[in-house]
Amino acid sequence: QLSLFSVQPRLDDYDLAPMESLDLKAWDGRRLPAYLTRTSVAGKEPKPLVLLVHGGPWARDYWGLNPMHQLLANRGYHALSVNYRGSTGFGKAHLLAGEGEWYGRMQDDLVDAVNWAVAEGIADPDRLVIMGGSYGGYAALVAASRSPNAYQCVIAGAAASDPQMQVDYYRYRLRGSSKLEQLAMWDDSISPLEEVDKVNVPILLIHGDVDQRVPVEHAEKYLAKLESAEKQHTYVELEGADHFSNTLFYDHKMLLYTSMLNYLGNECGLKNGLKPITPSNSLEAQVAQRP
Repeated sequence: QLSLFSVQPRLDDYDLAPMESLDLKAWDGRRLPAYLTRTSVAGKEPKPLVLLVHGGPWARDYWGLNPMHQLLANRGYHALSVNYRGSTGFGKAHLLAGEGEWYGRMQDDLVDAVNWAVAEGIADPDRLVIMGGSYGGYAALVAASRSPNAYQCVIAGAAASDPQMQVDYYRYRLRGSSKLEQLAMWDDSISPLEEVDKVNVPILLIHGDVDQRVPVEHAEKYLAKLESAEKQHTYVELEGADHFSNTLFYDHKMLLYTSMLNYLGNECGLKNGLKPITPSNSLEAQVAQRP
């Protein structure tokens, strides 16, 4: 196969996991475009699966090179992303179907995607994780208090735990249609902060301490509630980190990735036969040894 251009030539020497494009269905028949990257780590199906929830929610996942999908697949996990109702890029009806459904059908769409992977024999029903950032982090916190729970643990990054505080934060910083959009959606949403007593799975909470979109006070308030309720949790604060992943520096990413992978294999218990990430076999060491 002749290739005229290479966008990221340093990846040419690596065997990357292919991403599959899926056309799933929600329980009510709504089409859910989704993307699956399967791990090639030895072992029979079904495998542990991490559901990655995009932020926004006025955004979407795309087919193509996804660093988080590749990282998870390399470490023995299937990675699944789904464009739940409320996502952009799939028509106005799909977008508007998310109105007032942040706790309801948008969550159901995520569970429906995971249930499909289980029914197909791809995912192990006893080794499922939901992980997201921003709105995806909010969705993960909401999932942590749902019952019955589909997931074995939750990883929530830069999550808004107190919608009313977020409404007030936006109220004085936005103008025009974006202000109306944000206020209307957050005003209709359930507060994870008020649902902590219902949390029934371990939580890994991650937040940057200079987040300008979702202030770190969200994590601090939620963390205090978790501690008061004696819920199993781990907290990682990224010093000097802002909200979006493309603003993270090398040290932020190393702490984020190693914390996430160690959590999956230990507190979350998604055993996959691979060694835990330690100083001797850390991502940093692996990168230093690459050709």
